[in-house]
Amino acid sequence: MTIFTPDTSSFPTFFEKASFLLAWRISLAFIFIFSIVTTLYSFSGIDNAIPSAIVLLIGLFCFIFLYITRNYIPIFWVYSISGFFMSHFAMNTVMNLTHYVDFMWIMITLFMTFIGLGQRIGIIATVINAFLIAYFFFNNLNRHIVLIKPRTNSQLVGEFIEVTFALFVLGYLIHLYYLHQQHSNNELKLANSELEKQNQLISTKNNENIVLLKEVHHRVKNNLQIITSLLRLQKGSLPDEIKLKFDEAISRIMTMSLIHSKLYQTNKLNKIEIESYINDLIFEIIHTLDHNKKVSTEIKSDIGDVGLKTIVPLGLLLNELLSNSFKHAFKNCTEGNILIHLNRSNPKEFILIYSDSGKWNEQNTNGFGLELIKTLTEQLEGSYTRNDSTYHFQLNNLED
Repeated sequence: MTIFTPDTSSFPTFFEKASFLLAWRISLAFIFIFSIVTTLYSFSGIDNAIPSAIVLLIGLFCFIFLYITRNYIPIFWVYSISGFFMSHFAMNTVMNLTHYVDFMWIMITLFMTFIGLGQRIGIIATVINAFLIAYFFFNNLNRHIVLIKPRTNSQLVGEFIEVTFALFVLGYLIHLYYLHQQHSNNELKLANSELEKQNQLISTKNNENIVLLKEVHHRVKNNLQIITSLLRLQKGSLPDEIKLKFDEAISRIMTMSLIHSKLYQTNKLNKIEIESYINDLIFEIIHTLDHNKKVSTEIKSDIGDVGLKTIVPLGLLLNELLSNSFKHAFKNCTEGNILIHLNRSNPKEFILIYSDSGKWNEQNTNGFGLELIKTLTEQLEGSYTRNDSTYHFQLNNLED
């Protein structure tokens, strides 16, 4: 540490350290330079030396204050107010000086105000100084031009030293601004680097969670398949009527298993492509019921993906409709046709139209399957009408 580089370890941030160093070094520079300038101006008369002497005293006061308190905020207020006051005071009262340097001091003081006191105070100071400069131009500039005399050697030296000093102070402020910008850029790069690391970590964790979630769906699907296998083994020794009930239970479990199978096979872990699911569901039902009739299906949908909240009751609903068609409508037919249309009526609702070309007996129009259809329709916050073998459902998309 030296007198020009004091200890700044007590300041927590780069900006606070830089602001303290600026106030400290400016105070030292004012003491040194204006001691010389005041001496040189005093040869031309005490009146010429008064502004420089006041700046010297301000520099001494600020340096002592900083040394004792290490609080730089009041110093910027002192320099801002006194700098503007002294510059405009000299411009409007001391008519035999050139005042070139006073405009430089106004610029320097504005720069210090923005750095030390913030943007709002800096803007206010800029506006005030613009009015004060206008006052000098329109009230005293012509009188100043008339009264100014050729400069003596001591005056030329003094003004040259002051202008050169002001130039170096301005250069130092610009250098400090550059250091602030460079530090901010480095901090931004460091923050971006840390953010990139965090994003990579989150991406890795997300990929791990996707793998784990797929594994969960895969295991659930396997467990449900084990259950259906056990049910198939168990029904072998049962009466035909009970076997039918087992087949219905197997079909419903298979519907749930198919959902989990679809989920772990794609990257969309919360949505299922509906047309693909319906086709697979039909294939599984035919396989479960050992159905050998020639049945064609027509599936049309303007709905792409369906979320989990909707696909579970919708899948069970379609399972009941398809199972009823295969078990009852085509019982006495060699071939048939099933039509499934899904149309979005608005972002919240969609329409399901289901029909088959089979022959229904009156005894097949009631039972647990139809009760389950009503329950699943209620779960989907919808309603339906039936005309013979055609169902018209108005259902809600529970994800929206």
